[in-house]
Amino acid sequence: MPAFRFSRPDESQVDPFNAGEPELPCDEPDLPGAAPEEPPAEGPDYAPHGEPGGQPHKADDDYQAPTTRGHAYDAPSTDEPPAPRRRNRRGRPAATEPVSTRRASGSRVGKLVAAVVAIIIAVNVAAPILMLVGEFAENVSSSTEDVSYLVHESDDADEEALELAASAALSGALADPESGALHGRIAEYLDEKLLTIEGYSAEQLGIDADAFATWAVSQTSFSTDGGYDREDGTATVYVDIVAPNVNDIFWAANEGLSDYLMENDLWGSYSEDAAPLSEDQRAVAATLFEDAVDAAGAGESLSYSLDLTLEDDAWAVDADSLSDLFVSAYSLW
Repeated sequence: MPAFRFSRPDESQVDPFNAGEPELPCDEPDLPGAAPEEPPAEGPDYAPHGEPGGQPHKADDDYQAPTTRGHAYDAPSTDEPPAPRRRNRRGRPAATEPVSTRRASGSRVGKLVAAVVAIIIAVNVAAPILMLVGEFAENVSSSTEDVSYLVHESDDADEEALELAASAALSGALADPESGALHGRIAEYLDEKLLTIEGYSAEQLGIDADAFATWAVSQTSFSTDGGYDREDGTATVYVDIVAPNVNDIFWAANEGLSDYLMENDLWGSYSEDAAPLSEDQRAVAATLFEDAVDAAGAGESLSYSLDLTLEDDAWAVDADSLSDLFVSAYSLW
């Protein structure tokens, strides 16, 4: 073993730039008593592995390399299609299986849940609709029954009997335009209206109320338009009537009459010392009224109804219903 040399303190510092060649252990002389080194023995000249003529790296002996136990493994053939993959023991797909295959069951569950939700919603929506349809059908059925009750399914003879009774009452009221009850009603209405608004009666103004009532009744016509029996001793008949509108005629005449009376200082009942109209003034007032009548005409057709009652197996028109009908037809307000 070579000895290590230590520098003494008195030795000068070694400068790396002027230092000599380093002494290596292999360059030191042999120690006393050491055996001389022998040159290495020359061995066989091995040829590179695999070249012909070379010698083996080791001499022949009885060494045998360890072997594994026998098994029946056959290497897969490249000429045959690959065998199907085997599932693991828990039945889950192998790790190499596509992600879409592993999620297929989840997708089916989602679709099933969506279908159940859709069915629940459909049932909740359909139930109220079915209830409304049922109620509507019941209402229609009840309405149909009501209509069948109102439009009584009587034979033509019964309906004709109702219309004949109504026609008889109307014809009787219109039969005497010059002196009948209807004539008196219209003449009285005109006289009261003139006295209330103008301050003079029809006679004081020179207006012939009777002639006007006769004209109004004679201009009246009617026609029946069916009826029905309520089967409780009462019935109704519909009537179309054409009659002059007496109320409209009065107000149309009032426009000229009122101005004329005020211009001539004729206040009638509105003054304590009202002066009567002269003959000329009465003639002017009558002419103004006649102009309003001529402009009115016969009026238009309007529909009304008459109530009837069964008396001694015969239909009779109710008196109050007949009076109300004429009030409406002539507008005797």
